[in-house]
Amino acid sequence: MNIVILAGGFGTRLQSVVKDVPKPMADIDGTPFLELLMREVLFCDPERIVLCVSYLKDVIEKHFGDSFLGVPVLYSEESEPLGTGGAIKQAFDLFDLDEAVVLNGDTYVQTDYADFIRKNENEKLAVVLKQVDNANRYGRARVENGRIVSLLEKSPEPTAGLINAGIYKIRCDLFKADLPKKFSFEKDVLEPEIGALKPMYVQADDYFIDIGVPESYAQACRELKSVIFGNPTHKALFLDRDGVINVDKHHLHKIEDCAFMDGIFDLCRDYKNKGFEIVVVTNQAGIAKGIYTEADYFKLRDFIHAEFERQGCPIAAEYFCPCHPEGNGKYRRASFYRKPNAGMILRAAKDRNIDLKQSVLIGDAETDITAAKTAGVGKTIRLINEHNMRGGKETAADEVRRVK
Repeated sequence: MNIVILAGGFGTRLQSVVKDVPKPMADIDGTPFLELLMREVLFCDPERIVLCVSYLKDVIEKHFGDSFLGVPVLYSEESEPLGTGGAIKQAFDLFDLDEAVVLNGDTYVQTDYADFIRKNENEKLAVVLKQVDNANRYGRARVENGRIVSLLEKSPEPTAGLINAGIYKIRCDLFKADLPKKFSFEKDVLEPEIGALKPMYVQADDYFIDIGVPESYAQACRELKSVIFGNPTHKALFLDRDGVINVDKHHLHKIEDCAFMDGIFDLCRDYKNKGFEIVVVTNQAGIAKGIYTEADYFKLRDFIHAEFERQGCPIAAEYFCPCHPEGNGKYRRASFYRKPNAGMILRAAKDRNIDLKQSVLIGDAETDITAAKTAGVGKTIRLINEHNMRGGKETAADEVRRVK
């Protein structure tokens, strides 16, 4: 799935407090708002992110470059304001997109983007809605049986209701051929077609903020980072699997071939006694290459977990990535979750309230170390032997341990 983010607005109402940068780049305690938003959407593992840029576009392009946390970033540049609809359609046309999740670059909605995509896989249009106490800034949506049947005008009086959160899953055939170059997605597509399309919706029940006015921006400055990162209370020992937990036998997938590394249980018991929980993060390209199946992987995983439990150092969680750029079928692609990208570690931190700065990663490949450094893991240890460190190759790890 592609992600398209509308990041080209002038932010007129915000310019009294946000100067010299486009609105999506407004500073939130040292981090641009757009960066925090992009970190959230990365968990749905997009193929690429397209930023629709116009006003002060160089600020955005310089900050993100051609990738963000390993995911390609492309730019749809507007030489003149095109409106929300024109900007979306230009991005679709420019990069030949079949479908995309589209969102506003000035609105943060805490929702499960991957679930939104799964639930609306075959829909031409789907929308995320949010229940708010005061909908008079936005207008309300009327829904029946899981679908939006109409959009109601803004009310002059504070009225609770479901509002359009500005997140859409759009298929390219939604756009009619006779649309002008400049148009509003909301006024010229969504509102006229809502009765005929009756799009599916997903309701976001967690945090929502639109930084379009100074009061909301001030609120985001006070609370957004706390909402996103929380107050992490756990520390983790992150372990790669092959070459760290078990002897690396190249695409290990059979229980009878599994031999544990010397000292692994003593090491894990020691970390457990120091208050660390054990989390495994492992690339499993053998699935993508057709050497074994996900069922084979899970069978071996359960065997390994049972042995760790028996040894008194249970594994709290395991994350795996079955994708590979040279794989087969649905697995043939790059992934935010495949090391050296940081996706698995960041996902674990989000799921398990892990303080990455207090955590440790042990791996036997430089991709492990790169993933940990990118995620912000406090300490990295690389295991080396004559096979994985030929020629004295340099490592960015904080510590190196030689193993047989």
